[in-house]
Amino acid sequence: HLSQVSSFLLGHTVLDIEKDERNIFELASTGFSSTVRLAKSSPDMWAPIFEQNARYLSQALLEYIMHLQKFHYHLVKGDVKELHQMMSSANEIRRVLDGIELKTKQQTEKTVTLNRV
Repeated sequence: HLSQVSSFLLGHTVLDIEKDERNIFELASTGFSSTVRLAKSSPDMWAPIFEQNARYLSQALLEYIMHLQKFHYHLVKGDVKELHQMMSSANEIRRVLDGIELKTKQQTEKTVTLNRV
């Protein structure tokens, strides 16, 4: 649920930074809409989910905040090499997601095959 929290708070942050809503489009890149699309979700639905998962979400948020602070530190220091390293390290999520997608696809194909028998 961390992506949901991130989306809500990214939307909140941009609204705080740019009070003139017309200028948000200048501040935001083309990927902004897809990044914050989750922020359009119902708070009535998500508040109880966050409450139920508060313990785990709290731990994940602390880790996320630590990474944000580290990124901010290197950005302010102008340490492009370290920023690049952080982004490269984060790119490893592709391998994980590709594995999950592959496993899901294999399970779906297996289920379809079993249903045909």
